[in-house]
Amino acid sequence: MNVAFLFLHPFSGSLGSSVRVRELSISLSKLGVSSHILSPYEKDRNIGDDIFVKNIPSIAGSFGLSSWMYKLSRLAYYNKSLVRRFLTSKRFQDLLANNITRNAFKVFEESEIDIVQAEQDIAVPTSLKLADKIKVPVVADLHNIIAEELVAADVVAKDSTEFRALQRLTAESLSQVDLVVVVSDEMKEYVSSEYDVSKSDIVVVPPGGQPRIQEVKERAYPPKVVYAGLVGYREHVDLFVESMPMILKERADVKFFVTKKGEKLRPIRALARRLKVHPEYFWYSIEEEFYRFLASCHVGALPSTNDLARKMGTPVKLFDYMSVGLPVVANDVR
Repeated sequence: MNVAFLFLHPFSGSLGSSVRVRELSISLSKLGVSSHILSPYEKDRNIGDDIFVKNIPSIAGSFGLSSWMYKLSRLAYYNKSLVRRFLTSKRFQDLLANNITRNAFKVFEESEIDIVQAEQDIAVPTSLKLADKIKVPVVADLHNIIAEELVAADVVAKDSTEFRALQRLTAESLSQVDLVVVVSDEMKEYVSSEYDVSKSDIVVVPPGGQPRIQEVKERAYPPKVVYAGLVGYREHVDLFVESMPMILKERADVKFFVTKKGEKLRPIRALARRLKVHPEYFWYSIEEEFYRFLASCHVGALPSTNDLARKMGTPVKLFDYMSVGLPVVANDVR
């Protein structure tokens, strides 16, 4: 059996989503299922037994501009006026889906795909068009809910026209898929009640990971406290930075580390300068190096905003911390 994951992100652009797709593929390969991860931002390669990454050709990609296009799309995603103009537009979604479908169809034919899995709600319209061409089932794997994410990021209001339009488009898309996969029981309840999807058509597949070390060894000092997720709108990394002066009063030799990636990195840097703290900003493009660094730390910080989007979706970095035996400190969001 061949499963196609339609993943409209670069692996480095959405860390939690990338881990989820990779871990699902690894588990499927153990069952004899081949996984084909299709993305307009990645090059063709194998990342494991029967796990193939395949590029969806695009004009931007042919000129080496894929990463810039992704950055622009992320800026548009969190821009109030552009959300109103594009994300809530059925016409724009259809144009985007038609364009990706046209470029991805040859890849689908060559791989003899049996099931299409849309990773996140943004990939569902395209997956439906592709599946209709090759007559296969569609699974929607929802990591979170786009409308609730934008509410949490203060991009749209809960009672706004934009919020209702996003919910209407998502409901329309989910009404056409064969199965909906969600990451938590809370999200299952939400999808069922908000989008009128039968609970029998919703399956909970929680996030997870795999152990990265065989034993927890004594770590070298000075102590290292790390935040290893994207510096995003809902991650409340400012809470972590604001705690640094208080921690340093108790122990002056503590070293702090923050991921050097995310839409809110610039204001976080400014906050750190204002508080006269000096976290080290890091990024490892090679997975093994990242986990080796993580295993050398002493504490993993897990700050978060207290909103519905977070309550429905557990951050994958929790499992990254656990995979190397790190104690985890989090604020209480229930």
